[in-house]
This record gives sequence, structure tokens and C-alpha cells, in this order.
Amino acid sequence: MVENSQLVAPAANVGFSLMVVTPWGNSEALREERLAPGPSNSAEEVGENQRRRLFGAMVASVAERGYANTRVADLVEASGVSLRSFYDLFPDKQACFVGAVGALVGSTIGPVLESAGLEKWEVDSKRRLGIAAALAAAQPAAAKMCLVEAYVAGPEAARAVDEAAVRMEMLVRDRLAGTVRWADLPPEIGTFAIGTVLETFRARLIDRREGQLPALAHQLTTLLLRYEAPVRPLRSAARPPEVRPEHLEAGDHAERALRAFEALLTGQPLAETTMEQVAKRAGMSVKTLYANFGGRDELMLAAIDSAGAQAVAAAVPAYRRRPNSPDGVRLAFSALFGLLASRPNLANLLLFATYEGGGPALRRRSEALRPLETLLTRIAPSGLPVPRAVLAEALLGGVLWLARRRMSEAGAGALAGLAPVSTYVALAPMLGAERATAAAEGRSYRRQPQEDAVDLVHAVTRSIDGRLVTALSQDALGVEALAKEAALPREEVEAQLAQLEAANLIERIAGADGVTFRSRWPDWRIEEWERLDQSEREAASAEIAEAINAEVDEAIAAGTFDAHPERMLVRMPIWVDEQGWRELHEALDLTFDACIAIQRRIGQRLEERGHPNEGFPARVHLVSFEAAPPEQSSDF
Repeated sequence: MVENSQLVAPAANVGFSLMVVTPWGNSEALREERLAPGPSNSAEEVGENQRRRLFGAMVASVAERGYANTRVADLVEASGVSLRSFYDLFPDKQACFVGAVGALVGSTIGPVLESAGLEKWEVDSKRRLGIAAALAAAQPAAAKMCLVEAYVAGPEAARAVDEAAVRMEMLVRDRLAGTVRWADLPPEIGTFAIGTVLETFRARLIDRREGQLPALAHQLTTLLLRYEAPVRPLRSAARPPEVRPEHLEAGDHAERALRAFEALLTGQPLAETTMEQVAKRAGMSVKTLYANFGGRDELMLAAIDSAGAQAVAAAVPAYRRRPNSPDGVRLAFSALFGLLASRPNLANLLLFATYEGGGPALRRRSEALRPLETLLTRIAPSGLPVPRAVLAEALLGGVLWLARRRMSEAGAGALAGLAPVSTYVALAPMLGAERATAAAEGRSYRRQPQEDAVDLVHAVTRSIDGRLVTALSQDALGVEALAKEAALPREEVEAQLAQLEAANLIERIAGADGVTFRSRWPDWRIEEWERLDQSEREAASAEIAEAINAEVDEAIAAGTFDAHPERMLVRMPIWVDEQGWRELHEALDLTFDACIAIQRRIGQRLEERGHPNEGFPARVHLVSFEAAPPEQSSDF
């Protein structure tokens, strides 16, 4: 432990191109933290000082070189600890790394897990996730070492991180169980929630975007607080698929090598897997293997590409078999988890071995599976408090983490049963508990028969103030904002909202900032229609068209339709090309915006006069559509 021996590394060249911030000091100053020689320092004090400096050197070196390329000599050089003292403290590089990860996990998990008293779950979750984001943003090198490089370093280091994740999952489950609103959430929600956080944080750290973490933490909390319990308990009737031996036969050398590589990774760590072993397992020469892949890293990325393509090839066609998107999500998950359950080697590669490949492998998996993110958010409504890209990334990340945990606890065969709960957690924040439950059960969400729905719509809307309907069509607003926008008393707004909600004409959206309401017939813009499939567009259009026809018939019958000579009644057949179609819609968009502006000016004017309820109801119908072909139409 004596540090003034001749084995202390020279201070001339610490070997870092950039200064790295670590919890034990900046990389350039670690050597300066050495205790002054003298009899006043006990062996325990010297040893603790050396450990801290070595841990700081480990964080800095791994940030600069990665775990695999970090050498004991690098640690000795950066820390100023002698080689002899290093081996007095640790038997090898891995033991030092495991010690550093354990110290990091212990110092960070405590503030996240510690109780702040009887806070509401909303406040508590924001506080805890905010602490985690602040720690990771302030110490990105240490955070990346735990969330990425720990899996490269081997199972002992990875175990420390996974055990900390389990502790956080149990915290979420316990806190939710103690609430009224969330007590009946599926038990998997804790694992899913932590998975969304870990996977999105991990991606930011890999791409050096740690500055986004505080804002991301707020977005994730907002997303997770939208969840409500399913309206019925979720059950899985899926039987584990038959697992057959995964044969190595393939049409070419490259594919055979990939399958051999997958099989090897199921039984041993990536770090212990050599190109020679792959060649032997695949029944080919090492020369042939190198002719197809430049090395193990290239082989790993190619294996992830292949596995990701197979996962997407299973999920996307299943999704497209149903025109109803919620059903499509369930079928996609059923196909995906059925594939992984029947192919344990493939599942192990995507859910476990990829982490052993570090940042490049995890980034490649994200790229390979990105089409699945698109499937999950095609039906996301506008007005969500979470950006679409964050929503897609978080949902898929949480589901994959949930699958990883299920496989580690019960084997690959248990993955087949994850489709219902995965469907629910993917759809609930977008569609609400009822529709997400129906989709998870494999039952399409059933609306009322259209003729009954139309009767109900008009029975309700005749008693609803048009200003409130207009406000609801613009955005998701709370009661206070709606009262202000519609110039109506709060109690009147609450009463009319109750009628609209009972008739299923509005959606209640629970968020971190309270409850908001939004029309089921909002201001549909182009990007929103694009996210719907044809049958969903037709269903929405049929309801709106029925409402328009009924309003016109009622006005004609009441004699009000022709009461004002200024009213517009135009039917304009028009022949367009694609550019003309876009120009037409730009003009109609401007007209719609102008109508909204007029409505607001009217409200302000009547409010200033002190008579907000003066005036009379009117309707504006803006309709454009591609007509039937000329031979089927009398337009021309």
C-alpha cells in the first residue's frame, strides 16, 4: 500500500484526449488526490484513497476506450496508484470494474429509492426520476459505465445493475399497490415502467445526448402517469409454442455462420466467443468465415441485423392482417413473441447478448427494430403531452425490457404469454383503458350501432353549447380552460362535459397536470388522418357525415336553413392534379383557421358587452373528398 515506491506510474502522460468528469474527481486530477506520505495514514485510509482513484480512473478510461480496451496499465497511469498496490487491492481489471460499478450503483440507487414521506405517487415519481436524470446528466461517463459497459464486462457487473433495476421495479409495484387509482394495474407495469426509463436513458448516453435527460425524465413521467388499470383482468391463453432444435443448415456460408454464432451465445458470453469457435460450430474454415465477416464485432452487428429483420418480418405482416390498428398491435406482439418463444437462440441474441456488444450493438438493435416503433404509434392521437418519437421509443423499450425480465425468470417459452399485457401497455396511454383492454383480449372495440349512435349524438348535442364543442375540437383542455375559451360558467361546462362523456363524444385524458377533455371528432388534420387505416377513416367519416346530414335536415325542417341570405350553399365539382389537391386543402385550412378566429372574436365581443349568451347557433361544414370515377358519378 506504500505509494512512494518505484512502481508508481509517471505523471507525464495520463493518456486521455479529453478531461472526463467522474464521481471521484476529474480524470486529470486523480493523481493529485494521493495522500501525502507519512506514518499518520493508516493502511485502511491509504487503501480507500487508492480505491477511489482507481475507480475514477476506471470511469475515465472506459469512457475514453471502452471496457474491452481498458488495461490495468491505463488505470495505474491515470490514478497514480502503483501496479503493486493495484494487485494488492484487486486480482484483475474485472474485479476493479465490478467494485466501481457496485460503488456507483450504491451511491445513485440510494437517493432514487429513499422515501420522501407520504408524497402522492405523482409527486414522488417525478422527484425520483428527476433525481436519476440529474445524476446521469451530471455524470454521463459513470452512468454509461453502469447502463452500457457493465454488460460488456461480464455477468457479475451486469448482475449488480440488474439487481438495482429489480429494486426499482419493486418500488414502483409497491407504491402503485398503495394507491386507489393504480392499485389494479398489471404487476408487469413496474418492470415495463423501469424499462422505458432505462432504455431511453441508455440510448441518450450511447449517443452522447445526456443533456436531454432532465427533459426526457419529465416526458416519461407524464407518459407513465397516464396509465389506468384495465377494465377487466388481463389473461393469457397462449400456449408456449413447440421449441424445435435450431438447425445450422442454411443456403450460404454467411447465414450458417450467423446461426452458429447465435447458438454459441446462448451458452457462453460474447467476450469468450471466438471466430475459431464460430467456424468450427458452423462447419467451415476460419478463412471462409473471415471472407464473410471481418471479425467478431462485424459478425455481432450482422447477427443483430438478421435477428431484427426476422422479428420485423414476423410482426409487420401480422399487424397488416387486421384493418383495425389496435387489433393489429395485438397480432404483431403475438407473432413477435411467438417467434422468440420458438427460437430461444434468436431471443437470447436480441434480449441479452446484444447488451454484451455495448453501444454499437444496442444502437444497431434500435435501428433494426425501428419499424416496430412505427406500428405502435400509428394510431397515436394528436395532443399527447409526449413527443411521438419519445412515445415510440419508450413503448418498445419498455416492452423489450419486460420480455428480457420474463425470459430471465421463466425461459424463452414464457414469452408467448406476454402479448396481452404488452398490447395493453402499448395502447393504454393512447386509447384509454377500455379500448386497450379490448384489444389485449382480442376483441375489437365495439362502438354503438351507427343509427343508435347518431340518435344519441343529436339528443345530446342539441343541449350542448356550440362554443364548448368548438373549444373541445381544438385541443385537450381542462375545465378551467374550457370555461374561459367558451365564455361559460364552470358549473355549466362541467354539466355539459358529463353529458358529452356519457354519450362517448369526448375523451377524458389523465395527465400529470390534471384531467383534460378532447372531442372524439377533433380538428382532423392531414398528419392525423395518415395515422389511421382505411377502415378507421371510413368509420370516423361516416359518423361525421351522419351528423352533418342530420343538422342540415333539422335546420331545413325548422325553417332556419334559409333564414339568412348570406349563408353558403356551394356544390363544386372540380378536376384536380396532385398539386391542385394540395392547394385546395391549403385554402380550406386557412378558411377553417379563419372560422376559429371569428368564433373567438365573437366571444370576446359579447363578453365585453356583458351578454355572452347573445346570438344564435350556426354550423360551418367544410367538406372535400375524392369523388367516384366519372363513369360512376353524375358530376360531369
